[in-house]
Amino acid sequence: MAKAVLIMDMPESCSKCKFMYEFQGIKKCQLMNVLNNGASKLSQNTFTQKRHDMCPLRELPEKREINHNKNHYISNFWTDAKSVGWNACLDEILKTDGMRKE
Repeated sequence: MAKAVLIMDMPESCSKCKFMYEFQGIKKCQLMNVLNNGASKLSQNTFTQKRHDMCPLRELPEKREINHNKNHYISNFWTDAKSVGWNACLDEILKTDGMRKE
């Protein structure tokens, strides 16, 4: 099955999330509702303070450090090359932050 990525600002808590909704006075998460066959009831006490422990949203990883020392061992070349690719991928993902309208 094909995979998809959604780029959005990470909410600090469930109450600030675009996937939170209220149904019959109960606050629920659309994402967790889909993933857990309807079991998405949020803790009414903490949903304004933090994200649910089982929240499927994940933060982007950090960029990797690249060794620019010309005297480092040749074996580190491949590690640095992978880091360059990793960082370029993150740059491309973050470049879409403006969301082009076509």
